[in-house]
Amino acid sequence: MSRVFKADFWVDFLQKAGANAMHSVVQTVFIVVLLLVARAVLFRLIDRVMGVIVTREKSAGKAGPAARARTLGSLLKSVTGYVLVFVAGFMILLAFGLNAWPVVTAASVVGLAVGFGAQKLVRDVISGFFILLENQYAVGEYVTIGSVTGVVEEMGMRTTRIVDEYGRLIMISNGDITQVTNHSRGPLLTSVEVGVAAGADVDTVCKVLREVGGKFAQERADVLGPFTCDGIAAMDGAKVTLRLVGQVEPSAQQDVQLDLRQRVREALLRNGIEIA
Repeated sequence: MSRVFKADFWVDFLQKAGANAMHSVVQTVFIVVLLLVARAVLFRLIDRVMGVIVTREKSAGKAGPAARARTLGSLLKSVTGYVLVFVAGFMILLAFGLNAWPVVTAASVVGLAVGFGAQKLVRDVISGFFILLENQYAVGEYVTIGSVTGVVEEMGMRTTRIVDEYGRLIMISNGDITQVTNHSRGPLLTSVEVGVAAGADVDTVCKVLREVGGKFAQERADVLGPFTCDGIAAMDGAKVTLRLVGQVEPSAQQDVQLDLRQRVREALLRNGIEIA
């Protein structure tokens, strides 16, 4: 006990404490530098890989997959940053001689509690990741999600933003998406039904409709082939319904139908065919 009151004891104690503290500080600086270098290298690697993918998809004229690659790159950098910070913090605690496992255990318990309180958020993020990974749809594509149909304006890890045919911006939580209809992965088959009087000559009407459908396809770039008369779709005592069928770009379906109906009406009136 008497040695505690001597000056040489405190000198030795302070020298050892100072040496240990200096050693811990040096280790901390080294860990931080290592963190920054690893972060820069990994981020550059992610950017390079995603840059190659984006360039390849753009050269192929595919804007959607390129947008998906950029979103995945951002996600990977975010996850990488969090993991590096966690590992660096764990190493710094060890450098100062602290037992890091209780901190990790406490963080796990807190994380579990937060996870239970934010299950919807976690579900949205996980669903968004798999939507991107499986390439279910991409920015600029025409889709139907639930009861919403429109063009995908933005894809996020939590929400998807869609602009419908009326220009409304609709945000859908990724966790609520259970079924997706992607209209942009290939031409869309669309039809227009035309009703004429029951006494009309069906062959003559079909001829007129084929002429309209062929000319219509030549004048519109979003129509991928001539509309053909598919025959009688329905009939009763008052009218006969014929169907025109053709392939169009998905985003132009409604506009094509409106334009085609107008042209069919004008052609029928010019040829003296009664519309029912």
